[in-house]
Amino acid sequence: MRRVAAIELRRPALLLGWGLLVAGQLWLMLTDIAEWRGIWPMASAAVGAPWAFLGPAAAGLSAYDAVRRPRPAVETLGWRTVSSAMLVARMILVAGVVAVGAAFAGLVTLASDAPDGGLWGSYLTVTLAFAVWSVALGMLVGSFGGPSWFPPVVALLVAFLRGVWFQGAGPESPGAAFTRVFLAGRPWHELDPVAVIAAVAEAALLLIVALGAPVLAARIRGCFAGATFAPHRAGVVLGVSVASMVVLCIGVVLTSPPIVRDRTAPPVIPCTDTLPQVCVWPEHASLLPALAETTSRAQRVSQAVEGSLMSRIDEFGLGDEVTFVAVGQGTWFLSDTLAGTIAGSLAPVRCDSPESDPQVAVYFAARSEVSALLQLEIEDEVWPAGYGNSLGVDRTEVARVWRAPAAERDAWVDDRVALMRESVEMWCG
Repeated sequence: MRRVAAIELRRPALLLGWGLLVAGQLWLMLTDIAEWRGIWPMASAAVGAPWAFLGPAAAGLSAYDAVRRPRPAVETLGWRTVSSAMLVARMILVAGVVAVGAAFAGLVTLASDAPDGGLWGSYLTVTLAFAVWSVALGMLVGSFGGPSWFPPVVALLVAFLRGVWFQGAGPESPGAAFTRVFLAGRPWHELDPVAVIAAVAEAALLLIVALGAPVLAARIRGCFAGATFAPHRAGVVLGVSVASMVVLCIGVVLTSPPIVRDRTAPPVIPCTDTLPQVCVWPEHASLLPALAETTSRAQRVSQAVEGSLMSRIDEFGLGDEVTFVAVGQGTWFLSDTLAGTIAGSLAPVRCDSPESDPQVAVYFAARSEVSALLQLEIEDEVWPAGYGNSLGVDRTEVARVWRAPAAERDAWVDDRVALMRESVEMWCG
C-alpha cells in the first residue's frame, strides 16, 4: 500500500488540488488576520475557520475522484487495497494543508509581540479531525458510484452542514456540540477535552466506515448486476460492522458535550496601574499599553464633566462586575464602557425606574447621546467603519457636536444631563 499511496501523492491532479487548498487556507486566514494576529488561542482557531469551505471542497473532490476511478468487480478489505491507499494519500494531503495553516498562524503571532505561549493543540486537533472526516466522507460517498456529479454534490453538502451546524459555539448554545468550525478562540473560552476526543472518535469511526464501504459497495453492485456470491460469514460481518460504526458515529455526535466551555480565570491576571485599573486575560497582555492610555484619557474626560469612573474594569470572563471586550476595533469597546459609566454617573438612578413610564426612554436616549459624545472625546476620533451602533443614536449629530466649539458642546451635554436628572427626580423624588 505504501507504494500505491506514494504514486497517489505524485498525481498532478492531486497535487493541484492540494495547492488550491493551501492557497484557500492562507487566503481565508489573511482576510481576518487583524482579528487573530498576536493572540494565541484566536490564531489557533483561525487555522480551523477556513475549513468551513475547505472541508466541503475536500469532500467533494475526494468523492469525484472516487466515483471516476475504475472499480474492480471484487474488493478486498484491508490496508493494502487501492481504496485504502487513496484514502491515506488524501489524509496526508489535508494534514499538510492544516500544517501549513498552523505554521503561518504561529509565525505571524510570534512576529506580533505576542505573550509567551503557543498554538492551542485542542483547536488544531479539531481542525485536523474535521479535515480527515471530510476526505473520508468523500471517499465513502464516491465508493457507491452513480453519476459523476452526484456523489461530489452530496459529499459537499453533507460536509458543509456538518462543519457549520449550529454556528453558535458558546457554552449556552444547545447545538454547540455539533460545531466544528467558526470557533472564535476567545481567551475566556476553551475547548472541552471530552468534546475534542469525541471529534477525533467521530473522524476515526467514519474512516473505518470509508475503508469498508468499497467492499460493501462492490457486493451491492454485484447483486444488482445479477451476480451470485457464495454464502460467507465475512460479508454479513462486514455489513453489520459498517452499520454499527455508522450508528456509533451518530451516537458520538449526539452525546458529546458542547465543544466550547467557559475558561477558569488564572490566579495571576495582568492589569494596568491606572485608575480605573484594567485587567485582561494573559493572552491579551500585549494590549495593556493601549488600554492604559485609553483609560487615562477617560479619567481626564470624567474630571472635565465632573463625572466618575469605576475603580476596576475586567475583561469579559474575569469578573462579575463591569466588564468589556478587549478584541476587535482596537480600544473602542473599552472606551464605550468607560463613556457609558461616566454618562451614568452624571445622573445616577437611585431607585427602580417604572418600566411603563415613557420617561424611561427619554432618560436612556439622553444618556446614550452623552455617552456617544464622551466616547469620541476619549478616542479623539470618529467611530471606525463597521463599528456597531447598538444604542441607536444619531451619530451624524453627535459627531457634529463633537467638532463644534467647546461652549456649544458643553451646552448640548448640559441639556441632556438636565433631562436625565429630571427623570430621576420624577422616579425617586
